[in-house]
Amino acid sequence: MKTYKVLLPKTKMSKEIKIRIPSWLSEEEFKKAVNELVSELSGVVSIEELRRELGIRPEDLTEDLEVYDVKELREKEKRRIK
Repeated sequence: MKTYKVLLPKTKMSKEIKIRIPSWLSEEEFKKAVNELVSELSGVVSIEELRRELGIRPEDLTEDLEVYDVKELREKEKRRIK
């Protein structure tokens, strides 16, 4: 039996609950289910759930940036200011 501390939605109060997780359910799956339930009750959505709902993949969140020569940029800016 494990004890979990649960933060109540829209309050600063928390409660401790003791739950026995069946052997066929992993602890990660249980935590996910509880988080989803609390989200639905409180109207709060985790960023992971929002990304999943919108179909946003991790590779969609990256951008290729150009590499600049800092010395060259400084010289260019000095010439511009003069």
